[in-house]
Amino acid sequence: MDSVTQFLLGASISGALLGPRIGAKSLLIGGLVATLPDLDSFIPYDDPITSMTHHRGFSHSLIVQTIISPVIAIIVGKIVPSTAAHRKLLFLTVWLALITHSLLDSLTTYGTQLFWPLSTSPPAALPSVFIIDPFYTLLLLAGVLTIFFARKRPGLGLKTNGILLALATGYLAVGVMSHFVIAARAATDPQLAGMRIHVQPTPLNLLIWQVTAISDDRFSTGLTSLVQDCPIRDLITADRHAMPEGLDTVPPPVERLEWFTDGFYTYGTSGDALTVTDLRIGYYPSYAFSFKFAAEEGGKITPINPERIPISYEKRAGDLFGQMAKTLRGC
Repeated sequence: MDSVTQFLLGASISGALLGPRIGAKSLLIGGLVATLPDLDSFIPYDDPITSMTHHRGFSHSLIVQTIISPVIAIIVGKIVPSTAAHRKLLFLTVWLALITHSLLDSLTTYGTQLFWPLSTSPPAALPSVFIIDPFYTLLLLAGVLTIFFARKRPGLGLKTNGILLALATGYLAVGVMSHFVIAARAATDPQLAGMRIHVQPTPLNLLIWQVTAISDDRFSTGLTSLVQDCPIRDLITADRHAMPEGLDTVPPPVERLEWFTDGFYTYGTSGDALTVTDLRIGYYPSYAFSFKFAAEEGGKITPINPERIPISYEKRAGDLFGQMAKTLRGC
């Protein structure tokens, strides 16, 4: 999820646990701790594929977070002396602020390496909420603001925050259940027979869902509505290409992208360049993560340092929201 939402989730949790003991300052503690895992975004890597696929790695590991939580709690206790009398509760707050960050991220398409370094599986992902969801964020924001502005009536603020935090969690649960409903519908769609299926909510909502399916030689994508039992609308099918011949080995960053996408990728061309594309994030033909990784000159293919291919977000958003509106109107 976006960093603002992660801050608010940590602040809401801290407000519920530490708020009755130390007041509104608990919001800042929880919010700042909850944003720590995303500091991995500032680690420099040699190319955009490596940078992309290492995000939500070690810093998002539940194992690492559990190990470092006591250290962070000790540091917070030194900086905020009023927490010293609540050491066990402070540790619990820090731990929850960290692990809920990772668990929330794992409910998005991008996925999260929850069990690094023990697991070699692709990042865990149960796509149930879009990376930015205003409804979820506003529920958390309302609870945090109530604690802050109702400082003279702390009971009211804490109770309201608790209710809104529970509602926000319930909203995520609705997303998880919706994921399984859409996945079951896609699995019985004859258009997708024999294909691996990936489902995810479309931007900013839980009502319209995108279905992507792959086989060895093709991929398909389309939309369906949660509120209507409609088949997948306007299904687009295109060729899915394997690694082009002419390369002795798959470049390590590209091989890592294959792993990162759990197989939902395709190769292609852009001018004289060879490309690889993550088929999960975006809508045909505009995908957020598409990279040049080799160039062809005189019939010879030469690896290059990967470059991310820019896309027109305005056009992509316009096309997608137009399709979403059609899907919401009915079958």
